[in-house]
Amino acid sequence: MKRLLTYVFITLLTVFYCKGERFTWSGHDLTFDVPEGGVVTYNSRSIFEIQWYDLTVLIKLYDKSQADDNYIKYALNKTAAGYNMYDTDMKKAKIDGCKGYSLTGTLPDGSRACLTNVTAKKADLAMQIEINYILENEKIVNNILNSFKVGKKQEIKKPKQKIQKKGDKDKPIKPGTLEGEDLHYI
Repeated sequence: MKRLLTYVFITLLTVFYCKGERFTWSGHDLTFDVPEGGVVTYNSRSIFEIQWYDLTVLIKLYDKSQADDNYIKYALNKTAAGYNMYDTDMKKAKIDGCKGYSLTGTLPDGSRACLTNVTAKKADLAMQIEINYILENEKIVNNILNSFKVGKKQEIKKPKQKIQKKGDKDKPIKPGTLEGEDLHYI
């Protein structure tokens, strides 16, 4: 019995206090951290899901063309009603580069859920984050939500080639940084 309790305690410590993994959706410039040891169960262009034993994170990306504050609140309440959530509490979401709302509540099986709908301030992106967890994982859920960062898409700029114009003076060639023997021309 003592070995079993020790095993359970060590397993819980590794799940809860381990160094996390950082995921980046480069097409959307979205970055977030999750604990190690999760299994990615679904990954597409607009949906990402990762699961642990008692924690699930689901992220859905949308176009933010019609996502104002009233619509975000309506969508959160509609999703919560679809899950039959009770004891719900809605707050403003605290995600870097985004604005929106977060709704937490209890599911019929006794587990907890955090539903977050946000729109990016600089990118044309809206996302819904659904996290299902047990009460002991509330600190991990807050760390996951606080780790989200959305930036503006940056295009890779190619450097312009410098071309010498006719009639300009020749530019000096900078000496190389080779060390060792002198180079000899043949």
